[in-house]
Amino acid sequence: MGLACEMSGLWPNSPEMATLAARNAAWHAVASRGLWRYMRQKVLHCLTPTPQGPISPCPPETTAPVLTARAHQIGERIDFKGLERADSFSKNPLAFRTPAGGTVVLFKTGTAVFINMTPIEEEETIRGLGARVGDPLSEREVETAQIVTGAEDDTVTTTGVIQLKTDDPPRLLLIADALAGSVSMALVERNLGGAFDRVSHVARSFKSRTLPGGNSAGILQQLGESLDIQSRLAGRIGMVDKPDVLWDHPELERLWTKLIDDYDLKSRANAIDQKLNVIRDSAKTLGDLLATRTSHRLEWYIIALIVLEILIGFYDRFWK
Repeated sequence: MGLACEMSGLWPNSPEMATLAARNAAWHAVASRGLWRYMRQKVLHCLTPTPQGPISPCPPETTAPVLTARAHQIGERIDFKGLERADSFSKNPLAFRTPAGGTVVLFKTGTAVFINMTPIEEEETIRGLGARVGDPLSEREVETAQIVTGAEDDTVTTTGVIQLKTDDPPRLLLIADALAGSVSMALVERNLGGAFDRVSHVARSFKSRTLPGGNSAGILQQLGESLDIQSRLAGRIGMVDKPDVLWDHPELERLWTKLIDDYDLKSRANAIDQKLNVIRDSAKTLGDLLATRTSHRLEWYIIALIVLEILIGFYDRFWK
């Protein structure tokens, strides 16, 4: 104590030291009164009168449950024939609860959405679909979202967490629809990437003043690929249309708007539509090119027949 006082310039019995000690005691008294006041308010807040007794303790703090929603693009389509269930709460898309408390939502466009299910349960459900999955994909498109229930309002946070008032079927259907649209667009974007490579090849051929494909068979192949892309993607054009559940629950329109904004569905759909228009124009150009080649070939055949007829006429006139 003496050494500490000497280092601070104060002696134990000096008036300055006495003043410092008095201030320190006063500070501790004020701090003690403040702590007591805080603890008293906390106890009064946590102990409230109830009909069963004079007081009841505060309930323990709980955290909002977090659900995981995962969408798998497992094929080009899913056949619902034979999958009808009495406990389903939606027919198209087909949605039902599992015995373990999860939710399954199946779309005819080949998407399966699972909510509050483990990866093992998801794979078992996919395997159970079997041959009902048309053109199964070797490389799936997957989208995952976190859902928090018990919120004051239905919204989507800046980090992508979906907050719901409750996990009732209409809200889960909206989330499943948004996730299904996102993975379907991801598949479309992947397919369009390969198609655009072929369109670029055609454009480079025209730019270098050469014909693409080299022959009619090559042009027919490229035309067939373009038409195949258009036919397979035709059923996915309305991926951001208003879901049917909103007709019965218009109060969820705001949640749907936030979901399509979060997953950027509208701008992605517009980009896909523009790329499809380019592919259509490319297919039309290839079709016109093939028709032009065919007409030119027919013209040469006609010219050859005319020349042959003239030669036969000369032969009959001068050499017979």
